[in-house]
Amino acid sequence: MAAKTEKLPEGTDSVIDTLEEEEGGTVAKAKARIKEEAVTLKSQATGKARDYARDGKEKATGTIREISAAMDDAAQSVDQRLGEDYGEYARWAAGAISSFAEKIEAKDVDDLLDDAKALVRKSPVVAIGIAAVAGFAIARLVKSGLGDRDEA
Repeated sequence: MAAKTEKLPEGTDSVIDTLEEEEGGTVAKAKARIKEEAVTLKSQATGKARDYARDGKEKATGTIREISAAMDDAAQSVDQRLGEDYGEYARWAAGAISSFAEKIEAKDVDDLLDDAKALVRKSPVVAIGIAAVAGFAIARLVKSGLGDRDEA
């Protein structure tokens, strides 16, 4: 039986060992024990996923704030080169991006997931478009990052 347990999910070995040790165990006890282990593993996986989502949210809001600050700094250059009207547009965009970061920061991960689900249900075409644009942007960032490493 040891060869079969090597391919099972993590944590399953302890369940099988326990069942093997219980010589007089019934099938009902075995099912209950397996269900308990499954619930435990599910809660551990959910906890890890929430932790990763929180970390990702913090990194995303930090990056969005950095973009906002860079746009705000660039507004001064735009003022000098193109005029104050265009600089004002850049400041307005920086403020809008900063406001977006604050909204994301204020929401819980579950709220953000609910908002994303609602968006997909309400307008799936828009959701697909956003995913495509985000994928393109991420691919460009990764590609440019790899190019910088090759030159170094």
